[in-house]
Amino acid sequence: MTRDTLVIFSSDNGPVYDDGYDDGTVVKTSREEVDQGHDASGPYRGGKYQIYEGGTRVPFIVSWPGTIRPGTSQALVSHTDFIRSFASLLDRELPPGAAPDGRESMKALLGRAKGNRYLIEESGKALALRDGDWKLIRFGHWDRTKIRYELYNLANDVAEQNNVFQKYPERVKGMRVILDAIASGKSVRAALGEI
Repeated sequence: MTRDTLVIFSSDNGPVYDDGYDDGTVVKTSREEVDQGHDASGPYRGGKYQIYEGGTRVPFIVSWPGTIRPGTSQALVSHTDFIRSFASLLDRELPPGAAPDGRESMKALLGRAKGNRYLIEESGKALALRDGDWKLIRFGHWDRTKIRYELYNLANDVAEQNNVFQKYPERVKGMRVILDAIASGKSVRAALGEI
């Protein structure tokens, strides 16, 4: 039976201390990193409702004995990719307009490919683009007022403490094309198709 069953274990986005439950926490939502000596996001910055890795990175374990070899992967995948990926696995056509932001990632889920080059993250009025180890965050209003950017290299700064936006203008320029296109209403698929 288990050889015929694909099991995915994952989580909702990021930890939160107190968002309405009576559980003894003293920090509301994710305003602070530590509550009573406990850092729920570990080495990552932020938590639920925030665009930083502590709010967007989640555990993701895929098991399918006989089909997926045990190991780890650096593939970038998103929950929004599930519908297209499972449709591909089951050889099913999606109706027009279904899963517009999802990408087919079945080979990455099966451990047979590196996955998508890009990953889009969104939280409140922030939008982020992952390109491998690079992460560009766009903060601000969608009407282009009060917009600011931050750039991090997660390979050597997983805690997102060193904003290198000013140091890498060419990288920022290329990544901004994608983020700005998405922020102006294009689907992820349309924006990524223009690169």
